[in-house]
Amino acid sequence: MRSKYLFVLSPPYSGSTVLWRILQTSPQVSALPDEGQKLPELREMMRSNPWNPDTRFDWGRISEVWHRHWDLQKSVLLEKSPPHLCRSAELVRHFSPACFLLLLRDPLAICEALKRRNGMDWKSAAQRWLNWLELHQQCQKELSNPLTVYYEDFVSQPEDCCQRILGWLPTLQHLDARADVEAHAIDGTHKRPLKNMNPQKMARVDALARSEIIAELNKHPEAMRQTPYAHYLTN
Repeated sequence: MRSKYLFVLSPPYSGSTVLWRILQTSPQVSALPDEGQKLPELREMMRSNPWNPDTRFDWGRISEVWHRHWDLQKSVLLEKSPPHLCRSAELVRHFSPACFLLLLRDPLAICEALKRRNGMDWKSAAQRWLNWLELHQQCQKELSNPLTVYYEDFVSQPEDCCQRILGWLPTLQHLDARADVEAHAIDGTHKRPLKNMNPQKMARVDALARSEIIAELNKHPEAMRQTPYAHYLTN
């Protein structure tokens, strides 16, 4: 049996962990025990300047380690590491057949996380999200038949989103949209059903910060109009 590789491509703080855990409810899925970039055998290599697309990795070594951790009897081999967003072409080159599930989240929610967890100012946080959006849209254009899921849809309509995913990749057979999943959120690490954490995060973005973020978003209207977040455009 030839397994398929399933990669979740997502900026940090976008909810990829809860999506990753829901995908693991499929009986056909084998996931790595952690993000592939964080495995002890690979951390030193893969965490060295990971967001620079010119950083070169030993993909032979990476493949060897990942395959040791995956259950190769399963039909779908799952991996998610956020920096993969800038090197999807390498994944296509070294893992075949590969499928790509893209995840994106509201920019205000991401900016809140970047401010709280990385100490970034609001303008820089908005610029970082826009950089990730550019990578996301590049993947949409260049990959073969990727599926895009938005965090807000996934947490508010999980069963519908799971059906979309199953229609896109029937090999999964089944997903439990109501499963309790463990992930770090603004209120700590909890195991619970899917929950929209955006309202709690956005409540921390005051009016001045919101204005700073939106000003940056409005510098890229064409890119924004290709997302559900075009309502932030003021022109």
